[in-house]
Amino acid sequence: MNSRLVAPVPEALPDRVRAELTDVDRLREIWARRLQRNPLTERTAARRALTHDRVQEWGGGPELAELLLAAPAGAEPPLTGPYVATLAGRAAGLPPSPRTSGAPLTSEHTLALAEAAGITAHPVVRAAHAYAECVRLMNELDGSESEGEALHALPWALASRVLQRADHPPLLLDPRTPPPVFRKGEDPEEHFAALVAHFARLVIEALRREIGWNPGNLPVTGGRVPPLAVATRRRVMEHVRSRSAPVELLLRALDPAARAAVSSEDGEKDTDRDAVPPPRRPLTHGAAQWWTRMELATEGATLNLYVIVQEVGDPPSGVLAVTADTHLTMPDGTRRAWETSGGDSVTVLPSDSADDRWPRIRELVDEAISRAVDELTRV
Repeated sequence: MNSRLVAPVPEALPDRVRAELTDVDRLREIWARRLQRNPLTERTAARRALTHDRVQEWGGGPELAELLLAAPAGAEPPLTGPYVATLAGRAAGLPPSPRTSGAPLTSEHTLALAEAAGITAHPVVRAAHAYAECVRLMNELDGSESEGEALHALPWALASRVLQRADHPPLLLDPRTPPPVFRKGEDPEEHFAALVAHFARLVIEALRREIGWNPGNLPVTGGRVPPLAVATRRRVMEHVRSRSAPVELLLRALDPAARAAVSSEDGEKDTDRDAVPPPRRPLTHGAAQWWTRMELATEGATLNLYVIVQEVGDPPSGVLAVTADTHLTMPDGTRRAWETSGGDSVTVLPSDSADDRWPRIRELVDEAISRAVDELTRV
């Protein structure tokens, strides 16, 4: 293998990326405590169901989902060259999307990838390193440039196995926010830092999904709304309201009859459900969720933007998820126009203050409003 990168270590990463890894560790502590309450067979079944659902969401089949899943703890063989070769063989047998390499791996290749997957580092860093090396190798075998789309199955499967061996959830690709690709002339260390940060956000989403799972989708018993949830949803509502007047002025420059209105609703209430399309499937069925809606209307089209704050877990874990969805209504019906990806959503931890996550939440809201206006003006 040519131009092999030196195995990175967490200490070489920027502070902002280390902060992402710290968030992974903090959320994983909550995840680990909650998983201890359920039998191993139940946890394994839940992970398999969540993984298959997620892969199906972005057009993958059951074979790919199984490729991403490792055996339960203690049942996986050592991560050696032959192990990687077996994984590569399974990846090569998948349908052409995600694309597979056109050239076979040699024993030298599989041994090098096994070594890349075994560096001493934070599990997310280790997974990112294995992924980056595998993508680079796949591109070399394809004879393509390194800035390819990185849709090979093997790198994702290898990174996913690395994480599960370190007692983390599988790593799942989100096509809405693909990983950063290495460009010619780019600083390798900066690219790797961006890749680690991206993986950290994907792992946070995966941890959040497993925390949010409840057996049988049983309703969660209601209780007192925690102060952090109250503060978060209030700030979201206030910020959305503050943005409504400028947005209305912008739309009226294009359509004098345009209007913008803001309302706030409780996801547990049945009030006006026909008029308000529900947000995406909650992370925990029956858990408390609240959304603030900005309704943007022009002649012939109405777009509803929802910023959703929801509790995660059964019983509630103290973790909150903040996401955004847009629904566009036209004479021919209503469709979901856009939604935040899991990596772009914001996770609020129970140890956070009301201010800790606010910059990212505000950024998410502003991005969602910008996309909503853009969508409406293109109708």
